[in-house]
Amino acid sequence: MSTQPIKAMNVPKVKISDAVLDPWPLPADWIEAGSPQARGTVLSKSADSRIVRGVWACTPGRFRWAFTYDETVVVVQGRATVIMESGQEISLEPGVMAFFGRGQTSTWTIHEDFRKAFHADSPEPLPF
Repeated sequence: MSTQPIKAMNVPKVKISDAVLDPWPLPADWIEAGSPQARGTVLSKSADSRIVRGVWACTPGRFRWAFTYDETVVVVQGRATVIMESGQEISLEPGVMAFFGRGQTSTWTIHEDFRKAFHADSPEPLPF
C-alpha cells in the first residue's frame, strides 16, 4: 500500500470577536420580547452546503428558535438562557460549548450582547 503525501493547505483563522457580521434578521413572528437584532457570517462551508461554520451575534431580547440542523456553539461574549421545549434550561456564557439537535425547538433570552461561533450540520443544504 502506498501513501500519498499530505498536501499543504491554508488553515482559515479568524478572531471571533473581530469577525465582521452582516444583518441576519429574525422573523418578526418569532420575537416574543424586546427588539433582538441578529447578525452573522459564514466562515466556511462544505461543497454541498450541508456543513456550515460561522459566527452569530444578537442584541438583547427573547425569541423562539427551531433547529432544522444539528448545531454546536461556543460562546465568546454575553449571556443567554435557552429553554428547550422539554423544559430544560441551558445557561450560555463565555467559554461554554453546547450542542442542539435537529428537530428541537427552544426559546432564547439574550440578556446582554451575545456572540458565538457555530458549526451546523444538516441532511439538506443550509441557506447560509
